[in-house]
Amino acid sequence: MNTTITKEDGFVRVALQGELDTQACARFQEDIAGLMTAPPAEVELDLSELEYIASMGIRIFISLLKAVVAAGGSLKATHPSPAIREIFDMTGLSSSFFKD
Repeated sequence: MNTTITKEDGFVRVALQGELDTQACARFQEDIAGLMTAPPAEVELDLSELEYIASMGIRIFISLLKAVVAAGGSLKATHPSPAIREIFDMTGLSSSFFKD
């Protein structure tokens, strides 16, 4: 699992590549720790190369969403594969993360 974080004038793009399984979640949480403590105005989760997400990964996404919204910002997820989108649909979280 690789995480690439790009920051630009209050906008942060978090691109995930690979599998966000239980083992990768700890590292991912470390990668985004700065975003949790000082949330930017706008966050995009680029899921175009995310192949799998464990329930713990979804919980991390929810925590990040709550932190960003509490700080007055917005978060959206983009470009999910059909399999990843289905997971969000099944959990009832699509409307919280996808703004289509």
